[in-house]
Amino acid sequence: MEDDKVLHNILLKKAKEAEYSSFEIEQINLQTETLFIRYFLEREAAKVVEGTKIEDEVLKKIYDENKEFYTFPEKVKLDTIFVREQDKKEKNDEKTDVAQKNVDDNFIFITDIHPAIAEEIYNEDKKDVILSNLVPVQEGFHIVYLKDKEDKRQATFEEAKETILNDVKRNLFGQAYNQLIADIANEKVTLETDETKEENQEK
Repeated sequence: MEDDKVLHNILLKKAKEAEYSSFEIEQINLQTETLFIRYFLEREAAKVVEGTKIEDEVLKKIYDENKEFYTFPEKVKLDTIFVREQDKKEKNDEKTDVAQKNVDDNFIFITDIHPAIAEEIYNEDKKDVILSNLVPVQEGFHIVYLKDKEDKRQATFEEAKETILNDVKRNLFGQAYNQLIADIANEKVTLETDETKEENQEK
């Protein structure tokens, strides 16, 4: 962490000492202003989210109306043997197989494994079996032992609650962010209108 800070200061010093054209300075200032504006808007939108109380009843209503989106995919336990095909030295034109075994007794979501393996598992109705097909992948293939599997299931409200809450906060943040921009733009229009009225009255 300290090394990163030192490197940051060195790089910043080098950047400040460099010479820049007027166009480059203009672009740097523009990017700085854009970053500053975005930081301001994100900070204010975050305040709106933090100050908004989201009741469990609201989350439960969302859950009840969208249950199909809150599910756990199929889970499996499997062991694999990856066989990598390698070329031998130039003097021997044959191929050799190098096997790597992966043993795991934990359930994993089928969506988290290699798509080619997942496809073979989807086609297998039984468990505690070695898949009949070798699974080809880059540089070799897998031999798969499907030890166990659990079907896709509906998540309970308590299991889905945190996900729903994060979705609501994300949507609220986006709405607050856009509303801030709209309100500030409206302030600008109102200010310009007031200035125009004052100028007309002076005439």
